[in-house]
Amino acid sequence: MKPGNLTPSLKPSADALPIIDQAEVEPRFRAVVARNGERRGIRLEQIYWEGLSRMSAAGKVTTGDLVEYTAVQLPQPGNLTSLLRVLSLKWALGRLASVEDISSMDNLNALVQASPSPTVVLTRDKHIHLFNEAFLLMLRQRLIIDEYAQLMKNLKFSIDTHIDDAMETLQAKRGKTLNTGFSISCGKQNITGQINLALAPAHEKPMLVGYISRF
Repeated sequence: MKPGNLTPSLKPSADALPIIDQAEVEPRFRAVVARNGERRGIRLEQIYWEGLSRMSAAGKVTTGDLVEYTAVQLPQPGNLTSLLRVLSLKWALGRLASVEDISSMDNLNALVQASPSPTVVLTRDKHIHLFNEAFLLMLRQRLIIDEYAQLMKNLKFSIDTHIDDAMETLQAKRGKTLNTGFSISCGKQNITGQINLALAPAHEKPMLVGYISRF
């Protein structure tokens, strides 16, 4: 069955699969030389060469040494290029698992809770996804609260910069923060002030973490 004939329920989401260029599926031949002088001719797709290059850089060895190390582990009979593909993908999946663990929602929540200042995590649709005790304390100090549940239901939080613009600016300036104004309203009560925004270290979806600096 061709991809174009897939039923809607079977089609992947727009960002589930990357676009693959024809040149990427063509194996490329390279001759690599290990430190012991062993020379091998290998034919691999470009993505696997990139994977081996990253592994070599991480291990502080040459690609030739990495190929030789892999060849030593090759069972007899065996296919060296197949083993290199498996090694490259296994290493990449291991790195991915580590990054996803570090950028998990649990770790993000821990960073928010550890902040001594009122802190929130905002989604692209302008909802508060996470907040800390300092944020609740600020609300209690500045707002007349009857019921906590009713407060969170009626609370409206907004920033002076459009959230898509803020994300675009921060993505273009990695490692930087963006200071802007914020407004909190609950009925006729309002809180305004300044908030420092940064890209939230989370892989599940794009979000902003905001540290309220003045209110």
